[in-house]
Amino acid sequence: MIQDTKGRTPIDDEKPSFIEEAYFSGARISKAIDWCITRQDRELHCEVEGKLNSTGNIVKFRGRVLKVKKGVLTRHIAVFVEEDLRRRKAGELDKVLTVGGETSRQDDVAVTMITVQNYLKRNMADDLYYDGRDLQQAVKDLEKMKSQEVACTVWGKRGSDKLPIMIKGVIVSASTAPSPILPEGTLEVRVAPEGDVVDPRIYHIAQPQLLMGPRYNPNLTILADKVYIMPFAWKIAPEYRDVLAARNLTVTIKSGQKLIENVSFSMREGEMLAIIGESGAGKSTTVKALIGDIPSTGVARIAGIDSKQTQKVRHFFGYCPQDLSYMYETFTPMENIIAFGKQYDIPEWQLIQRGKTFLRDFGILDKGNNPTKKLSGGEQRRVSIGIALAHKPKVLFMDEPTSGLDPDNRRELWKYLTYINHEYGTSIIVITHYPVEAEFCDKVAVFMRGKSLVAFGRPITLKESMPSRGFSVGIVLEEVDPRARKTLEDVKGVRFVLQRGELMKIFTDEPLEIIAERCVIALKKQKIGVKIVKTKSVADMVDYYVAITRGLIQGMIEK
Repeated sequence: MIQDTKGRTPIDDEKPSFIEEAYFSGARISKAIDWCITRQDRELHCEVEGKLNSTGNIVKFRGRVLKVKKGVLTRHIAVFVEEDLRRRKAGELDKVLTVGGETSRQDDVAVTMITVQNYLKRNMADDLYYDGRDLQQAVKDLEKMKSQEVACTVWGKRGSDKLPIMIKGVIVSASTAPSPILPEGTLEVRVAPEGDVVDPRIYHIAQPQLLMGPRYNPNLTILADKVYIMPFAWKIAPEYRDVLAARNLTVTIKSGQKLIENVSFSMREGEMLAIIGESGAGKSTTVKALIGDIPSTGVARIAGIDSKQTQKVRHFFGYCPQDLSYMYETFTPMENIIAFGKQYDIPEWQLIQRGKTFLRDFGILDKGNNPTKKLSGGEQRRVSIGIALAHKPKVLFMDEPTSGLDPDNRRELWKYLTYINHEYGTSIIVITHYPVEAEFCDKVAVFMRGKSLVAFGRPITLKESMPSRGFSVGIVLEEVDPRARKTLEDVKGVRFVLQRGELMKIFTDEPLEIIAERCVIALKKQKIGVKIVKTKSVADMVDYYVAITRGLIQGMIEK
């Protein structure tokens, strides 16, 4: 029997830091529906308080908006229940509940208060919901999908005695049957054996009948009230806390040399992680181990799936290599997206739909008919991102994406990466040899040759681990002088000095004003010209990276 797991835990479902929110009473359910309709391409959630019509019990729950319907006779919001908020739980709630106005009797819940929330990112969910009378539309949609395994949950009444029934299974056929008035949709759902039942059962799912009884075995016919469909059930992730997790990850080659050793870190869904370090430090080796591309020991999981299960885990990550030559240079961007997307068993019509969205979002829709080889380096990189996102992965890995780009194109690419992270909710891991780019990310992992992972955490936390919580005395010289650094390092109370051209940053554990005065006096004695003195200069990730790789500070691993 297919389970409705969505790869989330209560922790993952916490509200983001910024959302759009609106409150409606049950008497204003139409206004709540209108609010959702105007934002139907967004990921919408809601909190509902009301009465369960089947039992009269008070309910309170939180969930994701699946569908809204505003017709002459039907006005409701279909909600995938993520958390039951009742203090006293009297029975389990259906995973999908329809929410109507406070006087509604035909919906699951008569609502007294509903809070609707826009998470301000694109709705990337593939699951579908249909009312029982919408089965004909369900058939039309399923005919387009041609998916390997379509999971289905049905709530309705058994044809023989009209008793309530709920089944979970896999759709084996979808068709349209003739009817006295209009054609009606019909599904056949295979339910796995359970209890005393030895063989799988095939249930006929039909629309509610007005004039005729069931055409098939009444005991195996369900007159549907609600139909919840997961077209890509074969790639549903198990429940997980961290979208990516590595624990004691070690890669050893045949000679016995360890390329990385005991690497441990994790990231939550929706975060961006920068991996920085010198060449040969183990950055790319770590990523290859994380995606199961090379043998490793320890634990590596993506979306709760062990990376050693390569055929399953590949559906949950996208990978952009540094070398762009893997793309078909005579193909257009759209043709590349389709060619690579088909490897994930995604229908061509859906790849075309997604490809247009990516090209539009990445600012290259007007280049959609050009051969990829005629695009600029930055545009080709954006096409490679579209290819990696075609199957809607949970995690996007990018290997040196800004290598070879000029500063303007680097900034532009990071703008698109941030957009992907916020708009699609995709977690992103970027290998980069530019420490300053770690500032764009939620977390950063620092690697050193021969030591593997030496620091991990939020950029602000790592910088605050430096002397004086990351503040320093900043001195700009009139011109570069080779004597300046040694002069400043000899000043009493100075821990270390970092130099970038004329800029000197002096780190200390003592009061910055006192050290600034000592440093200026020391420079004047050496007749070294000083242009600017700042007693509270802020450290950046370049400062942190230089300090840790030179052994000036100890790295920290943030939990």
